[in-house]
Amino acid sequence: MPVGNSDKGVGLWAGQIMVGLDNNYQYIDWGHPEIDGENADYEDGDGNHLGTLSAKIVSPGITIGLSNYWNMTINQVFGIRSMTWGKIWDSDHHREEDSSSNFDNALGGLLGDSRIIFRYLFLNDGAGPGTRLFFGLGLVKPSKNTLTSSPFFPSADETEPHRHFSMSEGVYKLLFETQYFVKRKMNPVFVGGTFSIDQPLSKSEYGYKASRLMDLSFTAFSNKVKLINASVGTSFMVRHTSLAYWNDNPAPNSESILLIPGMGFLWNTKIGTVALNIQKPYFLNGSITGTEGLTQEETDVYQFSVSMRRMLNYSIPFLE
Repeated sequence: MPVGNSDKGVGLWAGQIMVGLDNNYQYIDWGHPEIDGENADYEDGDGNHLGTLSAKIVSPGITIGLSNYWNMTINQVFGIRSMTWGKIWDSDHHREEDSSSNFDNALGGLLGDSRIIFRYLFLNDGAGPGTRLFFGLGLVKPSKNTLTSSPFFPSADETEPHRHFSMSEGVYKLLFETQYFVKRKMNPVFVGGTFSIDQPLSKSEYGYKASRLMDLSFTAFSNKVKLINASVGTSFMVRHTSLAYWNDNPAPNSESILLIPGMGFLWNTKIGTVALNIQKPYFLNGSITGTEGLTQEETDVYQFSVSMRRMLNYSIPFLE
């Protein structure tokens, strides 16, 4: 099971049904120097901005074998993004808040994007040893829980209270995906990778043009280790986001390249296959979303995920 993706690495035969649940937690410790021209009363005598940004995301999904060559997956994101503010003075830029509530430039809520993807199983050897090569095409439908105006301002004098994060970017996107995995009898017993592109189709209704997201990931898992009764895996991802725009103005540091190594554990249980994964992203350039995107910004990021998938003991008769 690739990191944090319960629906990947497996192909269903006609009529089969698989349900999945991905639980992801991201923790970011961030800080940057004071912003030029900021008219704040630094009660502690220090104008540096410090805080944390965390995200708790749950994504249930269902995959259906439409035929022996076509699968359909639908999933829905729910979650909350929260910011802590490590200062005793107020700022137009940051405060203690989360994405569940409205703000001056944000519509709050727990609902994130929904997506549907159709996969063509070019090669599929089922549950046994063999090769899996899938090609996917899908669509992302945004929720209304998004930013309603740009969090970036022409000058410090024009800055108003604002928020940088939400549960959705408010943008429809086209999904492209390729998966290639091999299941073997020798270690690593499961190895392969995925390549995906999330391509925005248009601006949001509030003038935001989102980044194009490209992911290239590799995953390998061992045979079961008796001591922990689980397979042990490793992963590595390269992620690139293109420049984003607010009202045709570039969003600072939105273009980024990340290297994301990780490790994981895989258990086959009575309720299904369960995976625990830990990742440590590193920024080669760019910065996190949710802050001012300053070049001097320092971040320390960790990601954890628990994923589960289960093949149902039921098949859809008219699809068999």
